[in-house]
Amino acid sequence: MKKLLIIPIFLSFLLFCNYAFSQSYYFKGCKISNAVEASYVINIEKNVIEVELKAVDGTVQNFSDAIKSIEKNKIVSQKIKSTKGKDFYYQYFLNSKTKSVTKLQFKKESGADINLFNLLDKRKNFCLDVKGDWKKKKIDEQKIKKEEEKILKAQEKMKKEQSKLIDCQDNDYKKWTKCIGKYQSESGHKYDGLFQDGEIIKGTSIYPGGGKYVGVFKNFMPHGYGTFVWKNGDQYLGEWQNGKTHGSGTKIWSDGREYVGGFKNDKMHGQGTLYYIDGNKYQGGFIDGKRHGEGTFTYSDGSAYIGRFIAGKEDGLGECVSKDGKSLPCKSKAETQTKDFTGKETHKISIIAKKWVRISQYEANSKKGKKVMNKLKLDFESEAAEICASKGSYNTLEKRIEVLEIDETPAYGLETKLQLGINGVIECE
Repeated sequence: MKKLLIIPIFLSFLLFCNYAFSQSYYFKGCKISNAVEASYVINIEKNVIEVELKAVDGTVQNFSDAIKSIEKNKIVSQKIKSTKGKDFYYQYFLNSKTKSVTKLQFKKESGADINLFNLLDKRKNFCLDVKGDWKKKKIDEQKIKKEEEKILKAQEKMKKEQSKLIDCQDNDYKKWTKCIGKYQSESGHKYDGLFQDGEIIKGTSIYPGGGKYVGVFKNFMPHGYGTFVWKNGDQYLGEWQNGKTHGSGTKIWSDGREYVGGFKNDKMHGQGTLYYIDGNKYQGGFIDGKRHGEGTFTYSDGSAYIGRFIAGKEDGLGECVSKDGKSLPCKSKAETQTKDFTGKETHKISIIAKKWVRISQYEANSKKGKKVMNKLKLDFESEAAEICASKGSYNTLEKRIEVLEIDETPAYGLETKLQLGINGVIECE
């Protein structure tokens, strides 16, 4: 009787997977202006928003925008280049609770070491027909399940390939080619799988410490797609390069934490989502295993911090959102789990230039403008070396030149002047 239950349960799982991704969510009848009406259809499987703009004269325009994040009641697009010019961008927020679409317009500042987006305009429009009852937790779970299914399919394919091959006959593994064999190295590593030209290229490796890898190899190291299970129960499913997790993958820790996203040299790197065991979640950028760049930290109660992170810590005020979706004045919220990521000694550095520059000198990157900015960089390096003198060296985690103040009515001359500064974070080694 137990065997009969397996098929319905498996089928129900497949139906659930298909249901989670096939559900249609949309924002229709959104009046963007007196002349244009917009509709937004959420394609969760492709991670895009399919947009249709319809003008009063009947003209229709269709395109799709990449999704940056999916939250409980909100979907956020990536920053998108505007047709207004190369330095202009826009981003929009679809809110199912308020049945609205909010569009932000930015201008990207130009100049040395600058990567800032200044908000130029904010417009909020309401939609007549909204279906936004998506379940964020189920969507996240299905992304992980899809990664696992990809691994299982790769393993099944590998088994079928191996079943058609003969066993390796010679005692010297270096002579094995297009055959299935078992080999144990002097270091204690055990290899079992498909050998080509004296090397295993697909199969299983059991490590002396108790770890197990199943997947693709190069030079007897994980390289390509594969699964690794550590003795303590930690698991990784995804891409490898020269024996290290590198590329897209999923890491599941034995304590319940899960991460889905990019890896580089065995560390979380690039865009990803980290789920904590207490119900908190971070979605955004990572560098060398630390939250770094733009991101959203969502708390288990539904509230969130949206902003920049440097070396795992919140940087600046950002935007705080209450659990009912309302935007609030931001007050730092317990440093958002910084202990998990800082590890080393980090320091913020802020230096203000003593000399102001004319706006034309700054925009044209003139000789005087460069001189002021180069002086800021030298002062930054000097202060960093002094702070970390006892450690001997440091890494620069963040360094950017910013416009701190604008004087539109200077005492001398008619041209607007700017006061520049440099801000950054270093990590003593």
